[in-house]
Amino acid sequence: MRHAGVRAEAAVTGAMLLPAAAAFLGLFCYPMLLTLVLSLRPEGSETGWTLSHYLAFLGDADSRGVVLLTFGLALAATLGSIAVSVPIALALRRRLPGHRFFRLIVLIPLVVPGLIGALGLLIFWGPRGWFNLFLTQAVPILSRGLTITYTLPGLVLFYLWLYFPYTCVTTLAALEGLDPAIEEAAEVAGAGRWQILRHVLLPLATPGILAGSVLTFMAAFGAFSVPLVAGGNYRPLAVEIYKQISVPIPPHWSGASAIAVVMGAVQVGFLVIYMRAVRRLGGRR
Repeated sequence: MRHAGVRAEAAVTGAMLLPAAAAFLGLFCYPMLLTLVLSLRPEGSETGWTLSHYLAFLGDADSRGVVLLTFGLALAATLGSIAVSVPIALALRRRLPGHRFFRLIVLIPLVVPGLIGALGLLIFWGPRGWFNLFLTQAVPILSRGLTITYTLPGLVLFYLWLYFPYTCVTTLAALEGLDPAIEEAAEVAGAGRWQILRHVLLPLATPGILAGSVLTFMAAFGAFSVPLVAGGNYRPLAVEIYKQISVPIPPHWSGASAIAVVMGAVQVGFLVIYMRAVRRLGGRR
């Protein structure tokens, strides 16, 4: 009877997981497999196999620069998101007056479509945007304002605004999940505010910070709308893939697929390294 009950429970569990498994295979695994196969086909052919697209992309100095640019932008946005999110999360966890409004402000980049957000950032930070108009009025010496749009620092700033909520939300959740008694015990033991922050709050919130930061990195690494609209001459991998299928006639589908596979491999490699680092950090703690 017990074995029959176990088999019945396994059958029910399998039936419940079947729609999710089918969706995963159909929406993720099949397109990835198709992309991999297409990247190994000669351009414009449905037969034969070749590594020429990979060799051409990885052997080109400009292409390697695109990979480094994409990785650098994602890493800068991730580090910036940590620097911005930790103070915001520390402030919002106190439930100050208007904290719900500020939480809503933090979530706005997540609900605004990337293309609309990029256009809004261009309008705000542009040469005649609100920021430069205010700056030239407040500081007359800066008669021309600051050049932010279509620059590398400006692109990092746009990435930061769009993707920092991932880190902020998880960091805030980790801090709010802490037992207030831990902080009170540290105060009773004579620890100051800085000591509590450094030795109690931040170490306990580290899992939330790391979880959010990896989401920020993945989102920034695959960014498309922002660099397409506001990147200027800086074209990361997602835009490079788009160029391969939109600019040439006929489109280079196999070449674009090879770049997409390289992009996915870099993301998976970073995720593996990240997970190992998290395990080591957890072991030391």
